[in-house]
Amino acid sequence: MAQFAVPVDPRNVGAAIHAYEVRREHIVSSGQAPNNVELLAGDMRRFHLELRRVAKSLNTDDRTAAYAAIVRVVEDMHTWNVRVGATEIAAHVFALQQLSRHEQAISTWQKYVDQNYGSSESEPDAQPTVRLFPQTHTYALDAAVALKNAHGVRGIYETAIHVIEKPQDSNAEDRLSVSRRRFFWAIFPAKPSESQNVDGADSKVGNGSGRTWDPARLGSAFLANVYKDACHWAGTDHKLLSRIMMYLIRALFIEGQRRRAVDLYISLIDARKTSNLIRPTVTREILCEVVTGLCRNAQLAEAYKLLTLAPSEHRTLYAWNGYFDGLSNAIAKPQHRMAHVNVKQTALDRLRLAIREMETRDGIEPDLITRTIWLRACFRSGQWATGVEWFRSNFEMMQRDPVCWDTVVRGALGSHDFAAQETGWQLIGDIVQRAENRVLGVDVRMLETVLQCMLEHLANVDAEFVPEEALLRRILEWVEAKQPLARQPAFAITIKALLRANRIQSALDLHARMVRGSMWPAKSINCMIVAALASDNTSYATAREFIELNLPRQHFVAAYFVLLKRAAHAKRYTHMWNLFDTHYPEICVPQTTTQPVYATPFPDAAMYNTVLRVTREYGDVHEHKRLLDRMQVHIGVVADSMPRAAQRIASVYGYYRNRQQDMPTC
Repeated sequence: MAQFAVPVDPRNVGAAIHAYEVRREHIVSSGQAPNNVELLAGDMRRFHLELRRVAKSLNTDDRTAAYAAIVRVVEDMHTWNVRVGATEIAAHVFALQQLSRHEQAISTWQKYVDQNYGSSESEPDAQPTVRLFPQTHTYALDAAVALKNAHGVRGIYETAIHVIEKPQDSNAEDRLSVSRRRFFWAIFPAKPSESQNVDGADSKVGNGSGRTWDPARLGSAFLANVYKDACHWAGTDHKLLSRIMMYLIRALFIEGQRRRAVDLYISLIDARKTSNLIRPTVTREILCEVVTGLCRNAQLAEAYKLLTLAPSEHRTLYAWNGYFDGLSNAIAKPQHRMAHVNVKQTALDRLRLAIREMETRDGIEPDLITRTIWLRACFRSGQWATGVEWFRSNFEMMQRDPVCWDTVVRGALGSHDFAAQETGWQLIGDIVQRAENRVLGVDVRMLETVLQCMLEHLANVDAEFVPEEALLRRILEWVEAKQPLARQPAFAITIKALLRANRIQSALDLHARMVRGSMWPAKSINCMIVAALASDNTSYATAREFIELNLPRQHFVAAYFVLLKRAAHAKRYTHMWNLFDTHYPEICVPQTTTQPVYATPFPDAAMYNTVLRVTREYGDVHEHKRLLDRMQVHIGVVADSMPRAAQRIASVYGYYRNRQQDMPTC
């Protein structure tokens, strides 16, 4: 072992890993345990520490090999009964997380917690075999956040917070204090994305990857507990406390607890109401959350009041843009109240005055998001000509931004006006020309906008304006040339347009093309095709065959749900019962591509609820009673293996059984 138990040279890390593999193979092939376990343990421990030390300075391939070697070393230590300490446990979970094997990292962390602290059924006062480092729990949190798994984050946090050694003094600035703060910070992004609260330009730009992690999904109750823990564990980190409070306020707005969110913000700026807490600094991000949340709840007057009364250093462009976006949405949704402005003014004048107030009061210049909000407001108010004119008058500033082009194209083509649609197609022609000349950088969202406009035009035989054939041909050629940028949304747009045009076979061909290209269709795409196949109420067998042969099993429940709703609404009860019997009483579905399958009732509670509601509305007493009888049997079948699912079905059963007496009849 000594060949690799020396300082590893970053320039030749492959040789060190190879030396370990050679020695490992020799031990494995001998079929016997190593002779000197203590010497072996020391060498392996030094080796994985050296690999971790040099990993950050390696290129991507060597770094991946180094982390994979760390995982192998720790697993070999288990196999050869070498003592695995807290350092090895931390290295094991960290390496798996760095290799993006997040689910395995979480399961490995859970295994170590159960081994060293006991499972939930163990004695609560039992002493741990090995006390895990705080950073080990942090690595597990990192993995759950990378998976955007709110349930996983909550579970890891609640377990870890009970096993991490509690601090004696929250003001102590020791090494453990830093690790504890890092544990809390793992839940939250390094920098909050203020613009994500605004329905503005930059929130729509990107490569189309999955949505970013939003800690507000954890829920206000959980975040409130995190805040209390952080006050005790990391009370000196006021930035952390402010970040937690920001997401707590966002979660309250999401959950509809508007009044509580506002009261919490007011309490933060009122020292008398927070005397019993470690009060976080009221940051500009917190003000932005409050203003944006109020605007989304149609409370524009209150949002304006809090914005204008806030300290000037908190009234940032982001907070103003949140208010501007609320005004723009009020144009599309007139029920928004605007008591703070003269109701005789036009909607655009209200927005114009607010932008001017920002400039004069705080000396802030409008940015691209502000201008996009204004542009969108023009089209929402029906003044498409004003929007196009303003776009052209600010052309030098906006010509290189694809989001501004996207907004003006959607606005013009969305107007039911001949001149507006003519202008919209001219703008698409300008986009193609500028993209070909590399004057305008086109992102995937812009490509999908043009594609959607093209396909909706081809599917709409009653369009106000018909562009010239040469322009259509040129645009189609440009879109086809950009096919490497195609994403699932682009295919979804195309399939939706084909289905609207009743070209089902073309949609099926495109679906097959996605599968051949390993671009697995999303659940929404699959459900659209299933709905189209069953649209004539006679092709249930064809739709069911499509589900069984072309869809992954994790989409089965959603796809069958579509068919069941179709059959029930069409009173095709024979087809409905055939669909019920397809996988009764349960279906095995893989949760992810790397996890084993799990069983779920079929039909589930949502399916039963839908068909019972439909049969009740139609007054089909016989079918309604037959469904209730099936449910009663089904509950007993799955009660032992799936108690929670059975309880949900029983809840639906009880609701409709108790309402049988007042059921309308045909």
